[in-house]
Order: sequence, then C-alpha cells, then structure tokens
Amino acid sequence: MQTPTSSTAQVHFSSDVRNMDNWARRTGIPLTTAEALGTTYARAHKWLMSLKAQLIQHHGWQDAEPATDTRMLFTVEAPSPWRSPSGLPLSPKLRLQLPTHASSFFSPERRVQWQMVFHSDIFATQRLIVQPITDILNLIQCLLTGVVTLVYEEQLPQGTYTTTRGLPSVQWITNNQAALLEIFGHAHFKQLWKAANDRTTSFKVDFEPRRR
Repeated sequence: MQTPTSSTAQVHFSSDVRNMDNWARRTGIPLTTAEALGTTYARAHKWLMSLKAQLIQHHGWQDAEPATDTRMLFTVEAPSPWRSPSGLPLSPKLRLQLPTHASSFFSPERRVQWQMVFHSDIFATQRLIVQPITDILNLIQCLLTGVVTLVYEEQLPQGTYTTTRGLPSVQWITNNQAALLEIFGHAHFKQLWKAANDRTTSFKVDFEPRRR
C-alpha cells in the first residue's frame, strides 16, 4: 500500500456523514449517535484548549478580537509565515477556529467555514512544523473519524492512485494514551489503537484508470 508522505498529503474536510459511516465500517469502530459524539467532543475541550495555549505561548499565535462568539470554542490568529524580500506579508493572517459543539461540523451553513479552516495553509504546511496543529488534526481524526482526512494522490501512467488516511499514527495514539483514555475510555481507546495499528483499516486506496 502506498503511504502518503506528509509533505504532499492534503488535508480534506467533509461533513458528509456517509464518510464517517464508511470509516466506521473500515476501522471497526461503531458510529455512535450525534449526542454521544457531542459528549466525547466536549470531553476533548480541555485538551483542545491546552493546544490553543501552546500556540499562543510558544508559536506566536494570539486570541482574535473580539472573542464574543459563544459558538466557537476558540479563534486564534497568527501572522502569515510567507514574506516578501522587503518583509511584507504575502498572504492574510492565519485564522484557526474550532466550534464549541461538534454538531457545527455538520451544519450546512457552516460547511464552507470549516472547509476554509481545514483546507487553509494552517493544515497544508503549518501542521508539518507546528506540533499543536498536528495534535489538533490528529485529535479530530480520533473524535470524528472521516470528517478530516489526509489525502495523497499519485499520478502514474496507468492512472491515479488516491490514498486516504483516516486516523493518526499508532505512535501518536500510544504517546497520548493518558489523554485519549480520559476522553474515550478503555474500550474505545483499544479500538482506536487497533485500527491505527493496521494499515488496511487506517488507510484506504482508490484507483482511477487513465482514460484513453
């Protein structure tokens, strides 16, 4: 199986519940109710807020002003990392938001908003060099498997292979066992670890033949 290299894999957001259902069948982790997903996401607030604090304290991010939208767990911003030879920013500020409630990810009115977050430079490049961004992505993959995936496309003479990763590495899950146990409990954690440790469940490959 082709493993996507982190330098070329793209983050993809989808609010289609069918993706979650497909990944639930692939990983063997049952898809629970919306209420249960919301409860688990709420348990992750403490860790997500800790990651936000790391971004502010160690990576130059700051709270966006004004922070009055109670629908958002947090909104933080950072200067563009891309600069002209004269030092001027070449793109707008990076803006990272996460919702208070998991249901926001599935709201049709919010779909474009979350695409703009997860398809932005934050997750395209910053996740490769800023550990809290990587941790946020990995945690959301565990919380809402199938909503945010890593997608790698390889163009070959016979066609296009698309490799999609739905879970973080088993090493990351092992390294963060204590925090994940607090959120998911022992039974769900064991299922996560088992699925992440098996490349046939944590990855899927699609092939589209080249049209002649």
